[in-house]
Amino acid sequence: MPLYDFECEPCVYYTEIRQGVDEPSVHTCPFCKQETLKKVFINAPPVIVRGEAKTIGQVIDRNTKNLGKYERESLNKKNNVAQKKEFDEKRQLHRKINSMTEKEKVKWIKEGD
Repeated sequence: MPLYDFECEPCVYYTEIRQGVDEPSVHTCPFCKQETLKKVFINAPPVIVRGEAKTIGQVIDRNTKNLGKYERESLNKKNNVAQKKEFDEKRQLHRKINSMTEKEKVKWIKEGD
């Protein structure tokens, strides 16, 4: 349910009320007790519509979620995901070594991780 801004013109009272789209847009003001608390559109309420995928990314995400375990493994092999993982691990190790001081590098070479 969206959050709407409401304002009372006579007493300048302002509040936010969470309500459904089909609920009334005029309420009783808690201060002046009149039916003058009206819905004001400062910002459009965020509305999420679920349904068919509209972009290629959404279609890919939906199709990937529907894949089984073996289909996903074969797709990962096809796309060289394992090689990318090894490459990322190697990159992390190189970054770790390059961030060390000379003393730390000597110690790392002698003792390892």
